[in-house]
Amino acid sequence: MNKPTNDFRQSFKSMAPQAIISRSELAMLLSTSSSAVSQMAYRGELPQTAFPGKRRACWFVSDIRNWLEELSNNRLASPANHVNTSSKIGRPRISTSSGI
Repeated sequence: MNKPTNDFRQSFKSMAPQAIISRSELAMLLSTSSSAVSQMAYRGELPQTAFPGKRRACWFVSDIRNWLEELSNNRLASPANHVNTSSKIGRPRISTSSGI
């Protein structure tokens, strides 16, 4: 007997492109909180809302899919995340090799 899943990501996969998801649904999709999604929207990190003139924050499924695809492509195209050790942060040290 198969157990029904209540994971929103499974539902998102089968949604129509013109469907609308809310802030809480987007938070479930991104595995974060609704307030974190609000902050992302405030900082302009999310696609434009479905109804920009309205106060309600909701997005078209197609916009979210395109945004996630773009993020995935940018991550794969960028070089590996590594720290450049040639530029150290802080004040340079005095050399001890001067023999003082």
